[in-house]
Amino acid sequence: MALKRRTKILIGGAAVILAAIVAIVGIRSGWKRQQDEKKVAGKSGKELTEIRTYTRTDCGITPYVVADELGFFEEEGLKLVYTGTLGYDQQLTSIINGNNDIGDAHPNELALFVKGGAKVKGVSRDDLEPLDEADKEYRHMKYFVSPNSPIKSWEDLKNYKKGKKILINGRIPGCTTFVVSTIFDKFGLGRDRIKFVTFDSNQQALQAVSQGDIDIAQVHPPFYKLATDSGLRQIGDSFDAGLGATTGTALYYFSDKFIAEHPDRVQAFVRAITKAQIWANKPENRKRAAEITARALNVDAATTHYYANDTKIVDEEIQPWIDDLVREGFLKKGELTPADIVTHQFYDKSVEEQ
Repeated sequence: MALKRRTKILIGGAAVILAAIVAIVGIRSGWKRQQDEKKVAGKSGKELTEIRTYTRTDCGITPYVVADELGFFEEEGLKLVYTGTLGYDQQLTSIINGNNDIGDAHPNELALFVKGGAKVKGVSRDDLEPLDEADKEYRHMKYFVSPNSPIKSWEDLKNYKKGKKILINGRIPGCTTFVVSTIFDKFGLGRDRIKFVTFDSNQQALQAVSQGDIDIAQVHPPFYKLATDSGLRQIGDSFDAGLGATTGTALYYFSDKFIAEHPDRVQAFVRAITKAQIWANKPENRKRAAEITARALNVDAATTHYYANDTKIVDEEIQPWIDDLVREGFLKKGELTPADIVTHQFYDKSVEEQ
């Protein structure tokens, strides 16, 4: 893999991260996109309303490109417009200032957005952890080590690098920190032994573990094949956290302002994206969903996530992510509840797997 080596150790606590979020929220008044409803003609000649999102270059892309290519957005009267790639720290900004309409995040990320003053809400679910053993290839993350590493299982970490930190790629807050920390808890390894290192991409994390720069690389589905083709050894997956479907929970979110002004567009988006997720989950469609994803990411082959099969948000799947923020000192106990970061108003019983 010919990749740039761009790494940095993840530092800072709740105050640093929240200060950054507050700064993002603070500049929102200086940015503004015209919110006038723009109509365009679809492939069928149907009049469509534009809805905007930043361009994704990671595992989150599948539902969007499937819904776009298979016509689910057009079916709901929407035209999805990609506005270009953005760094992680710019994505929330773009939702708040109105340059984009749709974001997606894990519950712990969304909770810290809200904690920092961002007026946003989750409206439906994206990823979930599959529970069926037959679907284990679609687990939210897999964990890889160098073929020369003495680590062959989580248990091996008990006697590995005693007195030293275990280097793993991850970004606070997110799934990469919440899930593996929970796995360390479950196996009695002590989450305080982890030192997270940030990378610009999964590919760079894979290169780093191959070269011995980190001990474990945690990788999302589009890059599972790249990991195995690179000769890396898998030691586990996200299901090892023991949290069931909660492990992969992610949410689509909009600004409170957009929800209040355009609930019809939000509802149409929720229906369209959920239809795409239901389609992508079906065994007979997974190969094509993977091909659509690989083409969008410009990679040779890709695996997809497993997705929510309905528009329901389950509070019990969100609470563990909030509880972990309390444990890590990002929130005070009781400071936020699922009701503070999600709305259930877009649940539509007509859109669910039959």
